[in-house]
Amino acid sequence: MKRTLSFLLALCLGLSVPALAAELSDVPADHWAYQQVSRCVQDGIVSGYSDGAFKPTNPVSYGAFSIMLARAFYASELAGYSDQGTATGEAIMNKHGILSGTSRSSASIGASLPREDMAQVMYNILVDKGAKIPTDTEYLQSMGSISDFQSINNNCRRAVMVCYTTGLLGGQSDGSFGPKNPMNRAQGCVVINRLRDYMGNTTEPPVDPVDPSEPPEVTDGPLFKMLDGENAQQMMDRINASTTYREGYLTNGKPITEENIKELLAKFEETMPTGSPWDDSSTFNYQSRGFGFTKACSSFAAAVSDSLFGKSAPITRHQNFDQLKVGDVVWLKNTATGYYHAIVVISLSPPPGRGPSYYTICDGNNEEAWDNPGGVCWNAAENRDAFGLPEVTSDTWVYSRY
Repeated sequence: MKRTLSFLLALCLGLSVPALAAELSDVPADHWAYQQVSRCVQDGIVSGYSDGAFKPTNPVSYGAFSIMLARAFYASELAGYSDQGTATGEAIMNKHGILSGTSRSSASIGASLPREDMAQVMYNILVDKGAKIPTDTEYLQSMGSISDFQSINNNCRRAVMVCYTTGLLGGQSDGSFGPKNPMNRAQGCVVINRLRDYMGNTTEPPVDPVDPSEPPEVTDGPLFKMLDGENAQQMMDRINASTTYREGYLTNGKPITEENIKELLAKFEETMPTGSPWDDSSTFNYQSRGFGFTKACSSFAAAVSDSLFGKSAPITRHQNFDQLKVGDVVWLKNTATGYYHAIVVISLSPPPGRGPSYYTICDGNNEEAWDNPGGVCWNAAENRDAFGLPEVTSDTWVYSRY
């Protein structure tokens, strides 16, 4: 069973000495992007070079765009670092998963950012900031207006259509999108300003103050079930909108304990029992804030984790396999056999009929799920001994949220 978890990707690159747009020798007042470049320069998002030029047609690399985005959308976070260079921009982008779903993992940090990845980054910003996202019906109407839609990377198609629908992006002069064409510095300023305007010209949406001494209200927890007509993304959009992350608490308002996690998992099993559909079609893709773009078994694991702890709960990745906890996500990979799969730990004890080295898990896209191969399965088993295999250990991770 081959599955993928798309996790946070890295990026970096520096820009040079700031200058006002009016002083940039190659961006005169009649330049098509003068206003947009001026705005970004004056806001400290981007800068010119020491020779007085801006070089608007120079391609933007993955790294350069990361620090621009950090300055534009994570300014308060960036201000907390003494080093405000590209390494910090990379760290902030990694934390928020902004390059998830792009080709950054196979491209160098200095490689030019293609337009399809630019759209994916913009979409990830919208999701991370909780901005309004068009419904499937709304954004699918954009597909017909993109003449080269089939040439867009599958991972980026949703993002491109959302950006078209919201007006954040438009086609080229010939009506095509040009997904592989590189994005340049002037275009980078344009899309950042459009994003800021779309989100109300605010880079840090206000957060309601929460008294940490006041425990949250206890509820039944989210309804972990696809309602009629829902896909995985819509189900999780509904769940994420109805739950709030509070440090030390589950989404039902109860403290994070093994007993309380098992109780909430049992409710998830009631509403999405073994055999429920969960295969590798696009219906089951989920863009998670913490886990990034996920599909198949990965999307199920991310959905369970977000529904338990909240979409904003921090994630710690480790390989201390003797410290498994109920609610942890485990990404298993065996480079010798080609097996890889994502699961959620639901009990540290083995299910009936299994030896003491096993622990109990739930998963999606299970090839042996009762009545529906490829569906959801509860009370399956994984063997701790697998962690000791040399071909597994280096590629297997535990993702914990407490």
